[in-house]
Amino acid sequence: MFDRQRLTTSLHFIVHRGLIVFFFALLVLYASKEIVDLDLWLHLKAGETILKARTIPLVDIFSFTKAGTPWINHEWLFQVVAFLSHEAGGPDGLILMQNIVLIGLFLLLFFIGNDGVRENFLFIFVILYTTLLATAYRFSIRPDLFSLFFVILYLFLLRGWSTYKARALWMLPLLQILWTNMHGFFFLGPLIVLIFLLGELAKRWVPMPAAWKESGRCDNRQVGALLLTFFCLILASAVNPQGLTGAAYPLLVGRDLAQGGGIIFEHIQELMAPLTFKNILNPQHMIYFKVLIIIALFSFRFNARRVNITEALLGLAFLGLGLTAIRNVAYFCVVATYIIFQNVNRAFEDGKTWPQPAPVKKVRGILTVAVVAGLVFFPLKGAERQINTATFDYDTYELKSSFMGQANRRYPEKAAAFLLSASLPARLFNDFNSGAYLVGKTFPQRRVYIDGRTELYGADFFKDYVEIGAGNGVSIERLITERRIDGFFLTAPSNQLHIGLLRTLLRSGAWRVVYFDERAVILLKDAPENAALIDRYGIDLEAWTPEEPDYLRLGIAFRFPWPYLNRARLLNHLEYYAASAREARVALSIAPQTAEAMRYLADYEYFITWDHLEAFKWVRNGLVFNPGDMTLRTRLALVYDALGENEKALKVINAVTEKCPKFAKGFYAKALILQEKDRDEALAAARTAATLAEKHPRYQELLGDLLLADGQPVAARKAWEETLRYDSTNTGLRKKIRYLPAGPGP
Repeated sequence: MFDRQRLTTSLHFIVHRGLIVFFFALLVLYASKEIVDLDLWLHLKAGETILKARTIPLVDIFSFTKAGTPWINHEWLFQVVAFLSHEAGGPDGLILMQNIVLIGLFLLLFFIGNDGVRENFLFIFVILYTTLLATAYRFSIRPDLFSLFFVILYLFLLRGWSTYKARALWMLPLLQILWTNMHGFFFLGPLIVLIFLLGELAKRWVPMPAAWKESGRCDNRQVGALLLTFFCLILASAVNPQGLTGAAYPLLVGRDLAQGGGIIFEHIQELMAPLTFKNILNPQHMIYFKVLIIIALFSFRFNARRVNITEALLGLAFLGLGLTAIRNVAYFCVVATYIIFQNVNRAFEDGKTWPQPAPVKKVRGILTVAVVAGLVFFPLKGAERQINTATFDYDTYELKSSFMGQANRRYPEKAAAFLLSASLPARLFNDFNSGAYLVGKTFPQRRVYIDGRTELYGADFFKDYVEIGAGNGVSIERLITERRIDGFFLTAPSNQLHIGLLRTLLRSGAWRVVYFDERAVILLKDAPENAALIDRYGIDLEAWTPEEPDYLRLGIAFRFPWPYLNRARLLNHLEYYAASAREARVALSIAPQTAEAMRYLADYEYFITWDHLEAFKWVRNGLVFNPGDMTLRTRLALVYDALGENEKALKVINAVTEKCPKFAKGFYAKALILQEKDRDEALAAARTAATLAEKHPRYQELLGDLLLADGQPVAARKAWEETLRYDSTNTGLRKKIRYLPAGPGP
């Protein structure tokens, strides 16, 4: 006889548990992406060095700028584990390690969620999947992963410690020793226990509803055990190579940041604030972070009868941590998931149920099927995008999947090999992004100028580094003389990073390019001791001509011409427009719809041949394929102006500046267009451009020109002096500035 109830129960069992299996399959998919992290290579080299020397270095050994300086390496245990994983399985061994940690983390969250909501795996899936999307940006081989795991493990143990009596608590000091030697965020362990203690004090002393006072409340004996555990965690934090100094590491870093570390936060993306007034209402920015904030808040409303004040304090503390830096968002997200599950579980214990979507059972069944279908379909679409992502390797003429292995296109692999094979001088300046990779690939033969250990180098060092990258002539000269720099190793930037430095070096005539590819450029001092190297490897970027690819091996499938665009971009930034155009033409021969390549060809026609109609054609074609490219639209306005289409030029540039009020290049172009038509408007636009990009010499020079034309010679001199700070090779401007007054004037 057909048993409908039994069939329904079986389907319910299969579908709900199938969703959880599906979630962990998605997790493995997201956790198995190729390695792209820059700092990993320093960690691997440190782990290798520790195992070979059988000692943990207490001073810096990787740089020539900070050699011998005390180095608090709280990540040495992670480095050893990572190196052993890499030795065992290469890049895939590291990815397997990451999978193990992440699966452990989300299993703990699942156990917390499943403790009370046993018959609603739909809800558990939705929350876990949202958390996965919110934290996936941190899925890289970093010690942060272990800190995320330890945060949830601590909460898992503290949540049930009264059930397991003292056993769970006494595990924490041992875990704290591991955490202290894994990552600098070990301070979160004692902080979590302290929050539990504060929650207990609040339940005893702060007026609140009686049910809140009893929610998760410990007796006095348990509070005493918790207090003892807190002090044990503080002591356990001192079990590290530096002892008490290592335990005080978070306080030392916090002090340094308070005394001028803001410069670091301004220039390293992961240290920037995740939410600002500019992006807080942007639905595409950190959307899953915002969703978890809202759900966590709603969970307290859902459990209004028995709110646990400890969880409210946890939420506030970790939300504050998450709002300080992008990299810290993941910590709030996993804690928010814990809070959501705890609140919902407690509400269900009190007999609360989910709102019923429809009164008719048949309709509810249809809605349930629709919800399940949606929960499977949308994650599958996201997984499909992940699976179909691949990059073409122009060295091997093979597609590299975005899963497993490492993304060689991210690293200056060939340039690092050239460093070793060509026996270049020892003291080379390198940029921040390449430092950790160079440590991993060239130590002990070579040492670096800077790498990702910002706490080692300090705010003053990093501030000077930023000025050097911007092209500050005084800082560059001091660098060369005081640090005895013989060359520069700079990765090709996707923006204006260290373009000022490159421009100054190349225009000075004292430095020669000896290596150039899509990932890096290397320069040596034009001195007798480097003459043989320069004769052998010297490159004239102005005459640079790319090699044509093997079109037959490219085949007929779409291939994105990223190496050609990378080189074209750098050459364009350095104003080698003809060389940039040659790279762009090859890029277009590979992918004819590449709008960025058309931009570089338009610049060549605009600046070099002065064929403005041809420039217009390239700009027009570029905007057909990428209408949102504001740089192309800015060039369109300038081309219109050169062609005498004044109204069109103003219409386009006004639209650009209105849509992008922080786009300095747009205001610079507006000032150029208006300088002969409306001097006041031109001056206002130039001021805006110079304010938005205060270290860009072109913007400051134009501002000085307009101020002088407006009868303000003193202000003009000030703007031109600022220009010369970042364009010290501008001899023409030096001659002009001699005749301007330096003192008070109009």
